[in-house]
Amino acid sequence: MKSFALLGATALITSSASATVTGLLVESTFHAASNRDIYSVYVLSNGPTGGGAYDVMLNMIGHQVIAGNMADVLHTDSYLNDYDEAVGHWNASYTSASTGTASNQWKDSYVTVTGKTGAASSTSLDPSFGSGVNDPASPGIPAAGGWYTANPAVDILILNGKIKVMQFALVHGSNGWNGKVSVGYKLQGTTSALYAMNLTYSVGVPAPGALALLGLAGLVSRRRRS
Repeated sequence: MKSFALLGATALITSSASATVTGLLVESTFHAASNRDIYSVYVLSNGPTGGGAYDVMLNMIGHQVIAGNMADVLHTDSYLNDYDEAVGHWNASYTSASTGTASNQWKDSYVTVTGKTGAASSTSLDPSFGSGVNDPASPGIPAAGGWYTANPAVDILILNGKIKVMQFALVHGSNGWNGKVSVGYKLQGTTSALYAMNLTYSVGVPAPGALALLGLAGLVSRRRRS
């Protein structure tokens, strides 16, 4: 498993010193049986605080692709459209909760607010996400898409410093993208929502255009130093 360093700066909007969401982490694994690279995106927290309280997940807000595209994202779940076509769905409730050989859990793309899949995902998609059905003509999370807990009465604690919020399946070696998303959460035992804004992450192999831009940026930097 590959772990990528903490990505993106955290801009916190809060009046409390107890805000502890610190960023996003991406981990990747290679699923040999399906020749897929699986990228898991986690929200990171440095809780619990000194008082022993954990951070509680509320929602993910305003997802955006800021470089590259999600054209190569793959779905392998139980959702069928009106024509009985297996087009896939972004809500993790359609992804298997099991981990056996028949499970699609390790080769599907989905979003979750609880870190779980299947019925236990307890995840709803906000209106900006649309129906949540993957559109083969325009694959990817819709611009400004968000998701939230379907059961706000139950605290979703960020245990062990992280909680999974997205998974992406790509054919091994596919081009990827850079994205950003904001996190809504609260401190356990409180009711005030806190926000970590515009956290960034990277998935997949950079597209050729992105590499060209990086090369140009390096050339400009060298010229400035000369």
